[in-house]
Amino acid sequence: MVGTLAPPAAARRAWRRIHSLRYRESIARLSGLGSKATMTRMLTEEAFLGERHQPAADTAVPVRVREFGGKVVWLRPRSTDRLALEFVDLENHLPPAELTSPVRHIAVFGANIGLLMADLARRYPQARLLGVEADHDNVLLARRNLAHLGGRCVLEEAAIWYRDETLTLSWELDAWGQIVTGPAPGNGSAAMVRHIDAVDAANLLAAFTGPAPVDYLLVNIESAWYEMLRHGQWTANVRCIKIEITDHYDEAVPLLETLGYQAQLDRLDWGAFAIGIRPS
Repeated sequence: MVGTLAPPAAARRAWRRIHSLRYRESIARLSGLGSKATMTRMLTEEAFLGERHQPAADTAVPVRVREFGGKVVWLRPRSTDRLALEFVDLENHLPPAELTSPVRHIAVFGANIGLLMADLARRYPQARLLGVEADHDNVLLARRNLAHLGGRCVLEEAAIWYRDETLTLSWELDAWGQIVTGPAPGNGSAAMVRHIDAVDAANLLAAFTGPAPVDYLLVNIESAWYEMLRHGQWTANVRCIKIEITDHYDEAVPLLETLGYQAQLDRLDWGAFAIGIRPS
């Protein structure tokens, strides 16, 4: 199952209603008149023309963002990239306060266009980061947005899974990436089908850190998180995990506890985060 940043369709609609009120904030967070003019034009196009599905990476435009020290961030017009930028401001992607020991290795499954990774890198300047994203255009844009990190950051274009396997899935196009809708349907369905080579999370994390632990793992892979935790041996070397969920709410904490975590559920208006920390 492929990972991206967005919650499912109903939650995304609620998200847009909430954040349509934040246009002024979208402009105020930028540095320089040129960036503000670019954002104003993007917001106007979005309001009158709507969003495009799967905008190509070469449509992206640069804006300078105060939270990133005035560094350039690349966003695609008429996409939800602007909402991805607002997601940074909400700070839902940050580790829980209970994670007090040093954070040296951070991984993000479902890196989208790299903005959450860029913010985590800013907040943890001694950490190295791994990002995994399956959507090709998202990866191209993330490489631009993370280029300033140099060797601190590794970005893998891959679908993450609990083992190496070719998955056959039905999916929909969406501005966030590929929205997986479940196993491929039988004959006669009009759903789009794709065969995806998925990689083993345990092997990918071990290649990133060696014997050292992953101190913090952020998981934004839609409904795929559930099967990942049901086969969660790959988490053995992950100290803290935070998973965006919009389904299976009652099962998230028990699954994390079975894997040895002290777990809790943090509910929000559009979904929840399941959080697990391994006891010291």
